[in-house]
Amino acid sequence: MDIPKEFFPVLLVQIALFLGLWAVLKRFWFEPALRVIAAREKRSHGAIVEAKRLQDEAERLRREHGAAIEQAKNEAQREVQDLLRQAEAAQRELIEQATADAQRTASEMRERVAAEVAAARQSLQAEVHAIAREVAQTVLGRAV
Repeated sequence: MDIPKEFFPVLLVQIALFLGLWAVLKRFWFEPALRVIAAREKRSHGAIVEAKRLQDEAERLRREHGAAIEQAKNEAQREVQDLLRQAEAAQRELIEQATADAQRTASEMRERVAAEVAAARQSLQAEVHAIAREVAQTVLGRAV
């Protein structure tokens, strides 16, 4: 198979047209498109880095918040325990005071009852002698 003579010049013209079209497209289409793509990639990369930084910051704040909550919980438990201990101490003190008051009142009542019993005995002692004389007078029929 023979290649016609007109083929080489046409091939050279087509190669030249292709290279010219390539140069024009590269300058006016490919380079601007590649610049836009590069700028988008740069913005996307920056946004991804910023998002990662924000995510790390949020995670750090979450840990700090959790630690602060745990510390507040522990402190509240300690305060509740302190309040319970204080309440128990106050309760014991009130019970001791009430017991002492009850014992003092009981002791005063015993003394008062003992005094009233002694007074009643003395009163009855005096009346017993008078009644015994009356009975003896009545039985004997004469003054004793």
